[in-house]
Amino acid sequence: MAEVRLQIPEDTISSLQEKLSTNTKPTDIARDAMTLYNWAVQERAKGRVLLTTDAEGNNVTRLAMTSLDSVKPVAG
Repeated sequence: MAEVRLQIPEDTISSLQEKLSTNTKPTDIARDAMTLYNWAVQERAKGRVLLTTDAEGNNVTRLAMTSLDSVKPVAG
């Protein structure tokens, strides 16, 4: 297992904790962020794009991240 150390501004962590739960630990936030990023990379490797919509399925927005644009497609 690799150890990663991050310096995240306290206001960023506080803002996320307010939206989630004040007892959410920074470690849990980072772990969930890595889980989400791993999923995004896997989806891009399948040739998929990542989109969000509002609750009714309108106002589509595509997730744009330079690192995701560099994901190599997996044959399959």
